[in-house]
Amino acid sequence: MKFVDRFLNYLSFGEKWAGGICFLLLTLLMIADVAKREVVDKFLSMVIEGLEAYPSTSVASLLGGWSVYLAEWFGQEASSFLEWIGRGGIVWAQKLSLYFMLWGGLFGSALASAKGSHLRPEIADKLLPKKVLPYVKVIEQFVISTFFLFLTYLSFLYVQESISLDEVNPVTEISLWKVQLIFPYVFFSMGFRHLVYGIFPKLIPADLNEATEALEEMKGEFPMDDQGAVNK
Repeated sequence: MKFVDRFLNYLSFGEKWAGGICFLLLTLLMIADVAKREVVDKFLSMVIEGLEAYPSTSVASLLGGWSVYLAEWFGQEASSFLEWIGRGGIVWAQKLSLYFMLWGGLFGSALASAKGSHLRPEIADKLLPKKVLPYVKVIEQFVISTFFLFLTYLSFLYVQESISLDEVNPVTEISLWKVQLIFPYVFFSMGFRHLVYGIFPKLIPADLNEATEALEEMKGEFPMDDQGAVNK
C-alpha cells in the first residue's frame, strides 16, 4: 500500500506542476498579447510617423539627401515589419490561452479529487448510521471510478474521431486531437485514483467540506439566534 500511496503522490505532484505550467504559459501569452497591441504597435507607428516627417525637418536639410534616403529606407522596413507581424494583438495567442486554461482547469479537477475538495452531497452522512458510512464511502469510490473510466472510454473515441477527420484549428494550425488528449488522461487519472481508493480505503482523503467549514467559521464570527438573526 505504501508503494501505491507513493505512486499517487507522484501522480498528483506531476499534475500540480503541469497545471501550474499551463497557467504560467497562459499568463505569459496574455502579457505578450497586450504588449504587442499596446507597446510594440504604438512604438513602431510612432517611429514610422517620425521617419515620414523627417525629410521636412531642419535636421534633414542640414545633413543632406543621404540622411533622407536612410530615413525613407528605415521607414519602409519598419512599415513592412509592422505589416508582417500584423496590427492588434497576437491572434493565435488567444486560442492558445484557451487551450492552456482548459488543460490547467482539468489538471485542477484531478487535484481536487485527489485532495477530497470536490463537491459532494452530505445528506447521507446525516441520515445513515455512522457504522455504515465507511462502507458507503468505499462503494462511493467504486461508483465514481466506474463513471470516470466510462468517460475515459467515450473521450478516447472522441479523440479517435478527431484523428480520423484530421481536424485542425485554422488559427493555430494545431491538430485538435492533440488538445483533446487531456480529456482521456484526466478522466483515466481520476478513475484510477478512485479505484485505488476503493481497494485501499485507508488512502481515501478526508473530505474538506469547504462550504460547511466556511459556514461554521461565519457563525463563530457572527453568532445568530434561533431565528437566524445576527446577534449584535
